[in-house]
Amino acid sequence: MRIGIIGGGAAGMAAAVTAAECGAQAVILEKNDRIGKKLLATGNGKCNLSNLQFSCGCYHSSDPQRLPPILAQFTVEDTLVFFQRLGLMIKEKSGYVYPQCEQASAVLDVLRFALEYRNVELETDCRVVGIEKTGKCFLVHIERNDGHYVREFDRIILACGSKAGLKKETDENGMELAAALSLRRIPYTPALVQLRCGEPFFKALAGVRCHAQVMLATEEGELAETGELQLTDYGISGIPVFQLSGYAVRALRRQKTLPAFLDFMPDTDEETWDRTLLARRKMLEFENMEQFFTGTIHKKIVGVILKLSGIRPQDKVGEVPAKRLLEVGQKMKRLPVTVTGANGFAQAQVCAGGIRLTEMTDCLETRRHRGLYAAGEMLDVDGRCGGYNLQWAWTSGVVAGRAAAGTVNPHRTGSDKNNTNDKNNKNKKTGIGSK
Repeated sequence: MRIGIIGGGAAGMAAAVTAAECGAQAVILEKNDRIGKKLLATGNGKCNLSNLQFSCGCYHSSDPQRLPPILAQFTVEDTLVFFQRLGLMIKEKSGYVYPQCEQASAVLDVLRFALEYRNVELETDCRVVGIEKTGKCFLVHIERNDGHYVREFDRIILACGSKAGLKKETDENGMELAAALSLRRIPYTPALVQLRCGEPFFKALAGVRCHAQVMLATEEGELAETGELQLTDYGISGIPVFQLSGYAVRALRRQKTLPAFLDFMPDTDEETWDRTLLARRKMLEFENMEQFFTGTIHKKIVGVILKLSGIRPQDKVGEVPAKRLLEVGQKMKRLPVTVTGANGFAQAQVCAGGIRLTEMTDCLETRRHRGLYAAGEMLDVDGRCGGYNLQWAWTSGVVAGRAAAGTVNPHRTGSDKNNTNDKNNKNKKTGIGSK
């Protein structure tokens, strides 16, 4: 079985390793000069492989009901076994799974070694510009610097990735191929990306990092995430912002702006915070307002909120009415900001959108074209921060690779494989390392 895998990212490599293990002749066609470029940047270079706190609710798709039967075929446990079998030592931190050395390059290396050992052909610096179905075969039209040529395959796996992280935001090679094949698609939008806000005071807050809660007021209700917030000269960034950015981008497609609120005291409820401020006011009435808030939240944030409240830093606490002091405290708990947009694809970690899951079978074969499969960001699935998007890459790549090789019942779950080596390795498994 000759399988052409278009794209040498995480999903493409997982598909190629799996297909080769199932006895297929796998070929990766990669447009870049080497495979796995994006993988090196994941997890800030540490490569957050997966997450033990896994659930289908960690993913977004236009067809969410299609996700469970796909995700069940290759689980987080299967991912751990897969990489341990390739020789990668693994550890976890609070559920986040990393290579023991915390280097993304190690993950890429074991995948490259696996491809080489299994005789997977790598063809780089080539761009697929067309796919034709002729009888039971596919003709793949390829362009290189030295000209145009055609290769023939029995099966094709589309694993072209998305525009996320690319400097050339116009590059939609995968979606162009999907469109030519009449596959229904959701347009790409940036996900896991920074948000832009309209308030001018952000220029004074650039560079501040703090523990905070971000809340979006969407049409569906309030959505909140807590974690390390990063303030920039144009708006907000950090993990809690990334977790909400997909919702924000989708909401901004329907409306011009989106209300949001920042809570710089997320571990203290409003009533307790009010009582604390009034008690401190009695005790520290001789101090000025800047001194009064020292050690509560970042002093740059204090300065901005005092200015917004019309209070000078040098004003004496005892001379500021209790009501106005509580109003300052309320802004620290719920500072309103206006989200006006998001950064572009070049700054996004992943994209939302892609080929609709209703176009696919459970084994990720397209319903319109027998023998044509898709994996990774080619499909309309995007996950939260924390290893979920790489888990989708491994799952979808392995599911497509197995099915394309034609050796596995696509409806079997990850714990019901016909691969004896995997079962043996599961029995030998001793854990995923120290925390």
